[in-house]
Amino acid sequence: MPPNYREQQGHALSASERRGALFLVGALVLSGLGVGAWAGTRGGPSAQGPCVSVVVPSSMGGTYITHCGRDARSWCAGLAPGRGALASAAYGACRRSGLPTAG
Repeated sequence: MPPNYREQQGHALSASERRGALFLVGALVLSGLGVGAWAGTRGGPSAQGPCVSVVVPSSMGGTYITHCGRDARSWCAGLAPGRGALASAAYGACRRSGLPTAG
C-alpha cells in the first residue's frame, strides 16, 4: 500500500454536503423537465404544420429559406414553376411537402 493510502480514500459526505448535492441534482432535474415542458408546449414545426426549406446559393456561400405552417402555405400558393432557379427549387420543395402551388 502506498504511504498516503488513507488520504487517497476520501471521506464520507457530511449531512450538509449530502443536502447540497441532492439540492443540486434536484435543481438540474427540475430545470430539465421545465425546458422539456416549455419546448413541448411552445410548438415546433410539427405543431405549426408542414415546413418548406430551400437552399439559396450565393457568392458568399448560401442560406436557407424556411417557412412553416400558414406562412409556408401562403408562400407556396404564390409560386409557379419556371420563374428562376429559386422559384423552381421552392416550387419543388412545396410539391414535396404536399402544399398547393400556383402552377
